[in-house]
This record gives sequence, structure tokens and C-alpha cells, in this order.
Amino acid sequence: MGGGGKGPLVVGLDLLFMGVNFSALTLFAALKSLMASELGLTGTIAWWAAATYSAGIFAAFFAGHSRFSEERPRATVFIAALLAAIPQFLIPFSVSPYEVVALRFIQGMVMMAVPIFSAQVGRVYAGARPLALGIILAGIFVGGFIGSSVGPALASVIGWRGTYLVFGVLMIITALIWVYVTPKDTLPIVKHAEVREGGERRVSVWCDKFTILWGFSFFPAIWIIFTLAPLIHFIASSMGWGHGAGKLASETLEGSYIVWSVTIGALAYALARGAEEPRKLFTSFAKVQLVCFILAAIGSLIAYASSNLSTFLVAVALIAIIQGTGPTFWSVPSTAYPKELATRAGYALGLISNAAALIGPVTTVLMTSLSVRGMWLLTTALACLGAVLTALATKLTLPIERLGKET
Repeated sequence: MGGGGKGPLVVGLDLLFMGVNFSALTLFAALKSLMASELGLTGTIAWWAAATYSAGIFAAFFAGHSRFSEERPRATVFIAALLAAIPQFLIPFSVSPYEVVALRFIQGMVMMAVPIFSAQVGRVYAGARPLALGIILAGIFVGGFIGSSVGPALASVIGWRGTYLVFGVLMIITALIWVYVTPKDTLPIVKHAEVREGGERRVSVWCDKFTILWGFSFFPAIWIIFTLAPLIHFIASSMGWGHGAGKLASETLEGSYIVWSVTIGALAYALARGAEEPRKLFTSFAKVQLVCFILAAIGSLIAYASSNLSTFLVAVALIAIIQGTGPTFWSVPSTAYPKELATRAGYALGLISNAAALIGPVTTVLMTSLSVRGMWLLTTALACLGAVLTALATKLTLPIERLGKET
């Protein structure tokens, strides 16, 4: 895959961070039945906890879009881990279910680390960055599998509170390993200002049309990815195939997310292999992202028309290709922008795209309550929108072409 000796180390450390943190964050769903009676978690409260967690992800990119995050990537990643770990220690001792809701919002801030990982990969890899990011982002769903399987087993031995605390300790240990083992020369490059007539001026990535359009190209994907995961169990059951079908559909979706994240990353890498110019690299990544959206739209239509469980599961596996847009999208900050602006661009792009986390879950739940099959039409429309926005973005001048390789 390239990247020299430090590339695999960077990918391994970032994957470890994502896997451990998201295995811990999955415990809320995995142990909810054990926690409910003791903490007073009703179905409504649990739904609000999920919604506020999504809102916390949006807030993570808002908070990370600052000079502090650019100047102190090690500290930012450690703070992101603390914001996930401290609530992990507090939730077992919560005195109110609404306290749990607030703590879940804070845990969503763990995503502050992702733009830094994206900029890191941009430093150690060229065309291979989608594959590297595909592996790293797969950690979200690998962690989901670990949390949902190891969590209940461990809780049967030491209780759900003990399980929460054990995973909280692992989160802190993982953060410390990342901070002290990550090589300094793989951390993002920072440049605050450019010299213009009249003095220095901070370079703004928000003034570029490309930032806005590319950010919104991932908006539909975030909507689909982070709303289907918690809803697929309910959707499959509501389509008349029973509780067992819901569990099978959930496992199919999560497993497919992992497979597609790595597979699509590898495909984008193969397509971009040998390319060095930012425009050629970006075009390769965008083409793969476009294909992901188109196939996800087809999968949604198949799900809508499904008349048996087998066809539905095939459709779910195909829709999950939407996760392949993650590696392509997050490869762009370090490709389309000068490297010293990659972190700043990553937070801006993340903020735009993750606005879907604020409205996506609510809208999809409302749509599902009216018509389960109608929800698949919404998913189809979102995937088509993502394809259109991705295609339009390829027509724009890249920021690195406008600003030059060195700002």
C-alpha cells in the first residue's frame, strides 16, 4: 500500500483508536435492556439518547474547526477520547435518564479525531489514502461488532456497570498509546495565514465553492449511514418478517459496512494508482464515490420492492455500499487542498456533511412511522442527490489549484 514504514503504523494506531472507542460507544445499545430498569430508560428516552449522540457528532466538527485543533493535533485526539471516556465512567452512576441523554451527546464528540486522521493519511500516502481511510473508518463498525458481542458476555460476568468501566479504561489507555506512539512527522501540517497587501490574513476554506459543494456531497451518505444502523432492525420487523429478520438485517448491514469500507477504499486506490496530480487523484476518488451512490440508490429500490427476506437482505448489503463514500470523501481534504489546510478543510467539510446527523434521524423516523416502504424512496432520493452533487463537484476548480501547492 505504500506510505513507507510509518504508514502502516499510522493506520494501525488510528484503527485501534476508532475500534476501541466505538466498541465502548456501542454498549449503550447492546446493554440497553439491562440498563433500562435501573436508570429509568424508556423507549422515548433511549431514542433521544441516540438522537443527541448524532447531534454530538455534528458538534464535534464545529468544536474542532478552531486554531487549537490545528495547532495541537495530539491534544485534540486525546480530548476527543476524554469526551467519550468520561461519560463512559459517569453513565453507570447517573441519577436521571436525562443525564444519560446529555452524556451521550458529549460522547459524540469523539469524531473530532477523524479530520486529523484524514490529514495524517494524506501525509503518508498518495493514491492509497482511500484504502488507508477505508481501513480506519471500518473501525467504527468493527467496534460495533466487538461492543455488541463482547459487551453482553462481559456484562453477564461483572454486570453492565463493570463492563462500562472496563471499556472506559480501555478508551483512556488507547488514547495514551496514540498520543505517545504516533510519530511527530506524521501529524498534520499547519499554516495559519497568507501574506497579502496590508498584512497577514487567515486563509478561509469557507470562501471556496468547492468546500460547500463537496461537503454537501457527503450529506446524503451521512444521513443514510447513521440512520439506517439504528433503524434497520425496526424496519425489517415492520416489513412483516419478524424479530429474527430484524436481527439478521442489522448484522447484514453492519458487516457489509465493514466490507464495503475496505473494498471501495481498495478500488479507489487501484483507480488512482500512479496518479500524482491532485486533479487526477480527486477525479479518481470522485468517480468511485459516484458509483457508490448509484448502487446504493439501486439497492434502495430493490429494498422497496422486496417481497421476501432473501431479496431484502441482498438489498441491504447493496445499500451498505454507501459506506464506501467515507474513504473517498475523507481522502479529499489532503488531496484537493494544500496539505497545511487539510485539517481545517476536514473540519469544515465534516461540519457541512454532518449537519445530516441533526435532521436525518428525526426525519427518517417520522417517514418510517408513516410508511416503512416510503422510507426506502427517501433513501433512494438521497443517494441520487449525493450522485448529482459529486458529479457537480468534479467540474469545480480545486482549492489547491487556486491557492497553489504551498499557500
